[in-house]
Amino acid sequence: MGAEFKILGPLEVWTGGEQLRLGGAGQRKVLAALLLSAGHVVPLSRLVDVVWPQEPPATAEKRVRNLVSELRRLLADGSSAGPVASGAGYRLEVGEDELDAAVFDRRVRRARRHAADGEPAEAVAQFRAALNLWRGPMLAGLECPALQPQMTSWEERRTAALEEDIELELDLGRHHSVISELTEQVAAHPLRERLAGQLMLALHRAGRRAEALRVFYDTCETLAEELGLDPGDHLKGLHQQILVSDPGLAASPPDRRKRVHQLPHDLADFTGRATELNRLLSALPDERETTTAVVINSIDGMAGIGKTALAVHAAHRLADRYPDAQLFIDLHAHTAGDQLGITAAALDTLLRAVGVPGERIPDGLEQRAGLWRAELAGLKALIVLDNVATAAQVRPLLPGDPESLVLITSRRRLTDLEGARTLSLEVLPSADAAALFTRIADDARAVTEPQALDEVVRLCGLLPLAVRIAAARLRTRPTWTLAHLAERLGDQRRRLGELATGDRSVAAAFALSYRHLTPVQQRLFRLLSLHPGTDFDAHTAAQIADITLQEAEQLLENLLDMHLLQQRTVGRYRFHDLLHTYAAHLTLEEDTEADRRAVLGRILDHYLASARNLYRLQRNGCKLADALAATHSAGVAFADPTEGQTWLLNELDGILGAVRKAAADPGAPVAVAADLLLALDPMGDVAFLWPRLNGPAAEIADAAQARGESPAEARARYMLGGGLWQVDRLAEGEAQIRRGIRAAHDGGDEAILDRLLNVSALLAFDQQDHEEALKIFQESLTVSRRSGNWWPQLEVLNNIAALYIIGIGRPLEALPWLERGLALVDQVGGQSFAWQYLMINRGRARRALGRPDEAIEDFRAVLTASRALASPFQEAMALQELMETARRLGRLEEALEHAEASLAIWRQLGKEAGQTEVRAVRETIHAELDRSRPLAT
Repeated sequence: MGAEFKILGPLEVWTGGEQLRLGGAGQRKVLAALLLSAGHVVPLSRLVDVVWPQEPPATAEKRVRNLVSELRRLLADGSSAGPVASGAGYRLEVGEDELDAAVFDRRVRRARRHAADGEPAEAVAQFRAALNLWRGPMLAGLECPALQPQMTSWEERRTAALEEDIELELDLGRHHSVISELTEQVAAHPLRERLAGQLMLALHRAGRRAEALRVFYDTCETLAEELGLDPGDHLKGLHQQILVSDPGLAASPPDRRKRVHQLPHDLADFTGRATELNRLLSALPDERETTTAVVINSIDGMAGIGKTALAVHAAHRLADRYPDAQLFIDLHAHTAGDQLGITAAALDTLLRAVGVPGERIPDGLEQRAGLWRAELAGLKALIVLDNVATAAQVRPLLPGDPESLVLITSRRRLTDLEGARTLSLEVLPSADAAALFTRIADDARAVTEPQALDEVVRLCGLLPLAVRIAAARLRTRPTWTLAHLAERLGDQRRRLGELATGDRSVAAAFALSYRHLTPVQQRLFRLLSLHPGTDFDAHTAAQIADITLQEAEQLLENLLDMHLLQQRTVGRYRFHDLLHTYAAHLTLEEDTEADRRAVLGRILDHYLASARNLYRLQRNGCKLADALAATHSAGVAFADPTEGQTWLLNELDGILGAVRKAAADPGAPVAVAADLLLALDPMGDVAFLWPRLNGPAAEIADAAQARGESPAEARARYMLGGGLWQVDRLAEGEAQIRRGIRAAHDGGDEAILDRLLNVSALLAFDQQDHEEALKIFQESLTVSRRSGNWWPQLEVLNNIAALYIIGIGRPLEALPWLERGLALVDQVGGQSFAWQYLMINRGRARRALGRPDEAIEDFRAVLTASRALASPFQEAMALQELMETARRLGRLEEALEHAEASLAIWRQLGKEAGQTEVRAVRETIHAELDRSRPLAT
């Protein structure tokens, strides 16, 4: 969908539900001019006059072109083509539904056709739909004399449409509802005699004769003072009719029907939902407000969320406003059958409820719907339609008169129900769930065990039905404690069984929704419970169910609309905890073990393919990516490393969960799981994921060893050993690397051997065994050269340089190693992550050699690249080095700024060693600053 432009009020542009931020006054004026002449060329000279009404600058035309270019960029982001050059000007094309003024015109034309065809109610509905588009004066807040004639013309069209609408509403006997609006309009337009006459007639019909005459006298006075004129013949004639109380001015009284009150009882323990209730109540029009559309509130949400309870509670609160009829009917959305047949039966019930004899009720659905609307005309009726299945099912039940109110409940979002205000219910806040439990349990135990109470409502998923059942069970079990109830609910295998009492059950409520799904939807719902993470995207869902991405996207949206899935962020889906448990039970009952194991295989395959795609972007040309296990899936393709890193961090819970499931399942492909971990190696550094990777790496390493898969064990132990080294557990890391080297030799896996040797050398480096470290680095370099893999060579060259700078203390000897590494980077191209490490060490060497300006240049280059590549680890390193360099140069305030920035990133990444180092230097900087300040006298 394209952008949505609004000029009937303040200038606004919307796209995808978000309002675009427009630029300054010049840009707004240009856009306004183009929209007022949408589809037509606006000459450049005209745009200059619009922006500069007096004395435009010499560069005016160039600046207008720049404004148009800026608009084009802005609107391109909003899915619009933007202004296009045409001849000596510019033209902006908008779709028929993209400009509110165009929609206003179309609705007014439609209203006039209805009026000409003798359909006043339909005409009023269209006029009101058109007038409701206005949010204030046209282009409010935009001072632009050149556009004023067009703006005035539109205001005139608005007022004319309003006059025609009110004429029809007076014909329909709606004089009470238009008085307030007419009073405002007459005050705003005191010279418009038609509006004055309409207000006089409305007041007269409302029994306010004196006020009607006052309007006439005030109008006469205004016309005389402003124009020197008397009122026209029509207004004079109306004045005479009011003076003699002409019966021809009276409106026809509405019919009275049988009054009926059918609302179910309200719940005495109804708790919470204050915000939602306020939304329902505030959606009603003010009694003085003019409207022609019936108010429809559609409440949707998952099974057990409390939709009916809220609708009934709201209906009781509103009953006094709808004295003629309060109707409730359950449409059984979750039962099988002909939904329109259920609608026809519901109409029969409703018509009889308002007093229509059975012999008058026609057989056809459309005829019944027409009779229903006729019977409700002029009545103040409140109708609760419970358990609606589809918008098509409910449309024939809607009244046509705006005096009525409709409350709908449904387990699915009725996005295609025109004119409905949608209220999607979420689970209760923790405090409200606890309060509900306490009120139902009616027991001191709920007060004396607050921590257990919080745990119970959490295990109930904050779902009102589950909370009600759990509280009812506690109330009938005097020997139980809340802690005991929490323990029973804590067993996920039996939780749904615990949430049942009498004829109420959470599982049964879920089952009604499940049975309403198609077989394809049911299968996806079940299999998604096998995903090991907290949430997932459509790509992952497609692999889980072995369907196309397009099919997955459609099915996920179906499940979302039916509240069987939730969505906290765009494009990512998740289960409610209890629905996840229910779906997991279903897959155990309905899917075979082979089916379930195949799902894990497809998840691992998809994640490995996608992680490999990211690995290749992060380590361009690294041959290790080719040595990872082959996959059936192509994986998710990424435009750049940043996009891939965002995807991976979103999926990390699922990735690590899949690895752990593979370690625990003897039939799972442990080699694929080990390679999936190995593909996360770059991200371990970029986002410092090592604390999270170490546990799954240990599990996979042990599982691979137990199954005799040496290459998988070597790769997992490389990740584990390197991860332990990163979190400063050197002895444990060294033990894992040694075992990994043995496994790599046993499995003949040279692809990982050079990696293992590199970490082994780093461990020796950290233990001050510089000679041994240099020896192992050289061995790693030999292996990587033999395999032709350039990436490990870069790491080793960098690490040897670091050894000379930090360990041996001979920075001059580090420079040749660094230059070799940077030359290799130039061969393969790009400011890669390896390039950042090389530049960091070159800056360290230059600083140690007394060349601080060159060092700063290197560190700043890394800072720029790290931010462009979204690599916070390297960003923190660069900031830390800039801190140290500035400190040594005596630029203490600058050093302190770098220290705080670096510390914030280390803290975010959870890198304790980095935090400790920076804090120590920061303390030194503060001490030096204190010494440098003069003592107070």
